[in-house]
Amino acid sequence: MLLKTTIPTLDHWKTAPSIDTLRSLYDASAEHWDDYLARLRQPLDYQLLFKSRAVRNGLSHLDHTSKILDCGVGTGAFSLALLDSIAHPVQVSGVDISYPMLTHAQQNLKNRCPALDLRWGDIRRLLFTDDSFDAIIFAHVLEHLADPVAALHELLRVLKPGAPLIGSVTRKGLGQVLMSLRWHNRGYASHQLDAFLQVAGLEAVQTFDYGTGWSKWMCIAAIGVKPRRAITVSSQH
Repeated sequence: MLLKTTIPTLDHWKTAPSIDTLRSLYDASAEHWDDYLARLRQPLDYQLLFKSRAVRNGLSHLDHTSKILDCGVGTGAFSLALLDSIAHPVQVSGVDISYPMLTHAQQNLKNRCPALDLRWGDIRRLLFTDDSFDAIIFAHVLEHLADPVAALHELLRVLKPGAPLIGSVTRKGLGQVLMSLRWHNRGYASHQLDAFLQVAGLEAVQTFDYGTGWSKWMCIAAIGVKPRRAITVSSQH
């Protein structure tokens, strides 16, 4: 089946941060990252996201044999929210460019899942085989990438057919512009995030506004499913 798709416009990003720049930023922030998220109430917002009907239904297939990948795992907050929302412990893998972040994730997640595999790495080049994971999650990593669709293609490569991809990004706006002075992140409108996920090959894509707190104004979340049938995507610019 051939889909002809048009990639939505994002302003050309001449100042996309290097991996070394990002690593330095997050290495320096790791010690206080959990406190930073707690002040913004993001752990609670993440929990509410994973308990929403669409996301909960998307994860209903998980059991104790399931494998989850968290791309840009940080200190593990997004994974913890997922684990709090499901009945069965699952195996969690996580990838991040910051060793200090991974150290904190190890402490936060080690007692919450039967198998934990945390690795330093770049989500654009994942060292996993095709069709490895029963769900993939990410929070606030696409904003740092010059080519989000290429990164999403790599995530879909290691996602099993029929499995969900669940992510959160920073909303485009004044708050994001101010944040970018420190974190070098761009922002997305809902229609851009929705379109990028579809262009990457996901189906049944839904985007969500967070219902409460800081995340209501600053974040957008989405879920999509990797098709069970093969799809060839032809991009037209």
